Amino acid sequence: MKHIYALIAALMVGTASFAQLPDGSIAPDFTATDINGVEHNLYDLLDEGKKVILDFSATWCGPCWSYHTAGVFEELNEQYGPEGTDELRIFYLESDDTTTDADLNGTGTATQGDWVTGTSYTIVDNAGSIFDEYSNAYYPTIYTVCPNRILTESGQVDASTHYSIFSANDCAAASLPNDPALLSYTGGTTACPGEPVNMSVDMMNLGITNLQYATIDVMVGANSVLSYDWSGDLDTYGIASVDLGTASFDADTDFTIEITSADDNDANNSSDGAVELATEGTSLIHVEIMVDNWPQEIGWSITDDMGNVVEEVAEGEIAGAEGDEFEWWVSVPATGCYTFNISDAYGDGINGTIWGSIDGYCTVKSYNDDIVYVSTIYDYNGSYSYETESAGMSVTSMTVGVEEQTLSDVTRVFPNPFVDQTNMQFTTSEAAEASLVVYNLVGEQVINDNLGTLPAGEHNHVLDFNGVTAGIYLVTLNAGGQTTTMRVTLK
Repeated sequence: MKHIYALIAALMVGTASFAQLPDGSIAPDFTATDINGVEHNLYDLLDEGKKVILDFSATWCGPCWSYHTAGVFEELNEQYGPEGTDELRIFYLESDDTTTDADLNGTGTATQGDWVTGTSYTIVDNAGSIFDEYSNAYYPTIYTVCPNRILTESGQVDASTHYSIFSANDCAAASLPNDPALLSYTGGTTACPGEPVNMSVDMMNLGITNLQYATIDVMVGANSVLSYDWSGDLDTYGIASVDLGTASFDADTDFTIEITSADDNDANNSSDGAVELATEGTSLIHVEIMVDNWPQEIGWSITDDMGNVVEEVAEGEIAGAEGDEFEWWVSVPATGCYTFNISDAYGDGINGTIWGSIDGYCTVKSYNDDIVYVSTIYDYNGSYSYETESAGMSVTSMTVGVEEQTLSDVTRVFPNPFVDQTNMQFTTSEAAEASLVVYNLVGEQVINDNLGTLPAGEHNHVLDFNGVTAGIYLVTLNAGGQTTTMRVTLK
């Protein structure tokens, strides 16, 4: 569905910024056959030392056509392509698979013109799967991929700017014998005071000979807090995920990871990282999320310090409409270090305004036995995109938990006010008979639902008010011998 919004966005503006592979990502490999029947493999070209520009476009896209006809790629291909210095390859990737060969040649109904005649570089049709593999969201998306597989979203820039990107030193093909490079820190980012944090980093071999050893240090200022001697047999452009061991921190800490063994190029020997100290709180955790128009993309979990899942709502389990609010009460089993994790299947978080929806939010807070706020673990306001985020929790005290709260403490109706339908969400500590009755303000029953025997856990029941007159109603829920009544407004 979001691709529809992306297409509309592309018609309006060609330089918008949505969830894409970030600069510095490793370009996914692909093999594609061009419109002349010639097969091309991205990594084969990169292994030859070529730089590659990928132009993800659509035949109907106005900004794509404007850039295509500006002649930038023709100029680059003439100077640096096969008939020039032979250091560059350019691919036009028609990425809307619903378009036709006629559209590509300018005679169809979904086209801005003839994309084939006069184009000297490679054209690939039906590249929608490659578009998706690169997590693209709009047309045109233009990447420059260096021989080391690292990409930059170069965009709709002029020829000289494109040249400055692919001719830079960090985009050069491997040329030195011994050149290990650190890409990015991949270890833990949160920690409880004094608790060990797993430290790891991705390392690439940019040397022309296989990399067989390197010493890597974690540095806080001028001090090494962890040192690791890596050994292996890494091919040119190969990537190793290096587990460095663990380190403990008593405060928020910025650090660098550095290759300290001798090599032929020290310009790429370091990577930055940071650890934030976990927020202290209680064992009673409240998770609240307001969704945008794509609630099914959201998932979250709470894990302990061994990575075991304490509570989880998987992607695809949340349903509803934009603006709906959901909440969960979680009682973690013991004091210790925990992590709250939230994910979005599309990689844009709950940042719905970029697609014409609304921005949602997510808050995670801890409470005491009296359901009084203690601390905020995580607070996201929907103003930016993410694929995954995490926040640490240092649980230092135990509460009685949801199991010993009253039914009214763990019941809510949302949305409220509402039109036609709303949801009643509640939690039972054990299997129990449940029923609900809706009354108008003069005491007449308008809805009577027998919910049967429900298992222990969280429940959501849809209240259907179709055919009921707008007004204020009282919803009475009975579960496990407890009763609670809530006031709702039907618009």
